[in-house]
Amino acid sequence: MAPRLVKELLSFWKSIVFLLTPVVLCPLPIYFASTQYSKIAACAYAVIIMAVYWTTEVLPLAVTALLPIILFPMLGVQSSKDVCINYLKDNNFLFVGGLLVAVAIEKWNLHKRIALRVLLTVGSEPRWLMLGMMSATAFLSMWISNTATTAMMVPIAQAILTELLRDTGKDKPEERRMLPPDGKTGGGEDGEALKLKEIRMEEGDHDFVEDDTTMAEDQKQLQSSSADSGDRMSKGLLLCICYAANIGGTATLTGTGPNLVITQAVDTLFPNGPGIDFVTWFSFGFPAMILALLLAWIWLQCMFLDCSCLLGCIKQRGCKGRCKRDRNNAAYKVIRRQYDELGPVSFPEKVVLLHFVLLVLLWFFRDMKFVKLENKRAAGWTYFFVKGYMTDAATGIMVAIFLFFWPSKPPNFMCCRRKRDTRPAEPAPPILDWATVHQKMPWSVVILLGGGFALADGVKVSGLSMWLSEAFTSLAGVPPAVVALVVSIIVAFITEFTSNVSTASIFLPIIGKMAEGICVHPYYLMIPATIACSFAFMLPVATPPNAIVFSYGRIKVFDMAKCGFMLNLGCILVLTFAINTYGIPLYGLSTFPSWATCAAGGVTVLGPANVTGLPANVTLG
Repeated sequence: MAPRLVKELLSFWKSIVFLLTPVVLCPLPIYFASTQYSKIAACAYAVIIMAVYWTTEVLPLAVTALLPIILFPMLGVQSSKDVCINYLKDNNFLFVGGLLVAVAIEKWNLHKRIALRVLLTVGSEPRWLMLGMMSATAFLSMWISNTATTAMMVPIAQAILTELLRDTGKDKPEERRMLPPDGKTGGGEDGEALKLKEIRMEEGDHDFVEDDTTMAEDQKQLQSSSADSGDRMSKGLLLCICYAANIGGTATLTGTGPNLVITQAVDTLFPNGPGIDFVTWFSFGFPAMILALLLAWIWLQCMFLDCSCLLGCIKQRGCKGRCKRDRNNAAYKVIRRQYDELGPVSFPEKVVLLHFVLLVLLWFFRDMKFVKLENKRAAGWTYFFVKGYMTDAATGIMVAIFLFFWPSKPPNFMCCRRKRDTRPAEPAPPILDWATVHQKMPWSVVILLGGGFALADGVKVSGLSMWLSEAFTSLAGVPPAVVALVVSIIVAFITEFTSNVSTASIFLPIIGKMAEGICVHPYYLMIPATIACSFAFMLPVATPPNAIVFSYGRIKVFDMAKCGFMLNLGCILVLTFAINTYGIPLYGLSTFPSWATCAAGGVTVLGPANVTGLPANVTLG
């Protein structure tokens, strides 16, 4: 009777967690209700509840993000009016503007053309094919959703793998039935990527099956070894896609949610600071992304391919032709066939590419802070507008609005009509329409970001952030590099189990105040922690790209965990190297900024002379 009761209760564990969490934590605000710490305790109560709900996902992530609208007014932290403002901040619309352009790219299959063009360039030899897949995936993830990028790239990889393994004799008997002989991956008339359910995988995909019982023993061993080699190759070429998608999003401000969380956290916690815009983030994130991507490529080769000839491949010798870019095998022909099926570059693709390039250029040259003019204004096209009025969000929305107006066909009226065009003059549909946006736009992420912004604002207004900065003064004697490394490791492993946006929303306000507590530049801790939120390589549930790749059946949890654990640590070391080298002059991390408050008795100076002991009243930066 008892085991049955326990089993029934466990089946309702989400309801139990949802109901018991506020009850178990209620002594916290009650105990401090009549003290000077009442607001701090009330805010901490709300933060812990949201952290538990986000971690266990007893509610959808976006629904949990709405809790500040209820909890903060009820607990006396903030009014509902002040809380709701955070859900449509400037950074929310920066994300929306980037997503609108990304939706247009997806609608007209420009992302697929870019990916296939890269694969045609690198050829179909496994290690170069892996580099091509990772490069294309990372580049696309910088601008569009990493989930959409992965869902588009994996079917392409599946078709290539089928032909590659069949061509080299490393396929298994059951895999020969996976795709038709022509290697096509299907798809509708609009050329969309094959959906997950359209590829069927056998449950025993990892088990070798011998059909010929009369096969000689040595021949069976050779076939088994060849199949195992093909299985490892398949795992490597699929894992590289989800890993590259996670890494690629760290390069740009709109690439992934945590990057936007830090911009708002910095604006909220340090309103007098310069903030983080597209260029200042890209200047650090892009080189770090390249280093992490190369590390992942080398590590995946060592795990799943023959890494003994890696150096020889780079030098183009010593590998007996194994690294030759063969353009005549079946796998290359699959890539060429899929690219040819797209046809010539269409007018809508040219228009979308034009707007995409325009948006990137406008972001880069909006405010060139490294070029100062005579009136101490930064150079850039926003020089002709009121200072501080035109932000990255306004730029993104401006370009996105043009896409709703621009026609998807060349004009055919008056002087614009071609001689052979006999169609009646009529307006063409726009490049982007609201029905497509409504279908593809991840509005839940916008709400999730808003919840993170509201959480950061509540932490500051309640005084919890100041209390945390004073509590962390005990860490002032610990070397900042050690603190940054430990923080990045903790965040990276926590995000294996929780959403990266929710992890960033909870930890970044705390980490920002920790930096003030130990008197180091807030960016020195916050930027590595933000990027570490995207380094979730170990578990299928960690990120949507991981889940997509895992759902295809070739990869076991152990494969992903074994490969991802070391990659997690390696990428964190890359982050540590980046923030301690070019990150110091880029963000001025060697001095404590005047727009932050040092809570300890001395200021920590980063760089060659890593010393502490400046008087607390000395202002640097």
